[in-house]
Amino acid sequence: MGKYEIDIRGFITNSMVEWENHLCAVVFTARCNWRCPYCHGAPFVTNPDSLAAFEPEQIFEHLAKQKSWLDGIAITGGEPTLQPGLVDFIRDLKATGTAVKLETNGTHPEVIEKLMEGDLLDCLAMDYKAPLDERLLEVTCVSEAATALELVKKSFALSRAAKIEREFHTTLCPSFINAEVLEEMAMKLDQPGALWVLQQYESDAEMLDPAKAGEKRFGVDEIEELARIAGKHHERVLLRKGKGS
Repeated sequence: MGKYEIDIRGFITNSMVEWENHLCAVVFTARCNWRCPYCHGAPFVTNPDSLAAFEPEQIFEHLAKQKSWLDGIAITGGEPTLQPGLVDFIRDLKATGTAVKLETNGTHPEVIEKLMEGDLLDCLAMDYKAPLDERLLEVTCVSEAATALELVKKSFALSRAAKIEREFHTTLCPSFINAEVLEEMAMKLDQPGALWVLQQYESDAEMLDPAKAGEKRFGVDEIEELARIAGKHHERVLLRKGKGS
């Protein structure tokens, strides 16, 4: 397969939750350009060198062995579109007949566009952390330039025009999300046919900035109400209630 400019720091051989209705392998790439307080991938973001590295060839070998029962592979992070060799890696994955899901924050629409033009994605999953305005900066905790709001909007537009499976992911963290904000997000999503995944905020998990993320989490009744509100404006909403629910 040759060499790829891609830094892989995590690999799950199979998952039943990463891609709805799929049993897939999961690859985690190093580094991210955002610093969301509730991010559970802190080591991938701040100290990837502390994690074991996986060679791309290891991934291909596993997929070849498990091809008969795996439905595909999900690529997440970190932020995968920061990897210079991502497109080449995915192109060779697709050449093996592997279905590919990409999870991204949308700050590099040029990478998404290249993948779309090459028919290299089966599913595009994007973060939808907050309304696409200055409130997103409060979540990303980086500069306006690094948040790249206009580029994120371009990626949303690319998603809307895509003829593949699409997802949007929102973490229900009370420090940033409430019923009013979520309803606004639902009304502005405008992504017909896409799956909107609402996931419980795990306040007791290891995260990037626990103090800023806050200790409070919504109760089960509260997140079910948030899902109902989202469902008034978007037809496909999946609620993940978190562990112990």
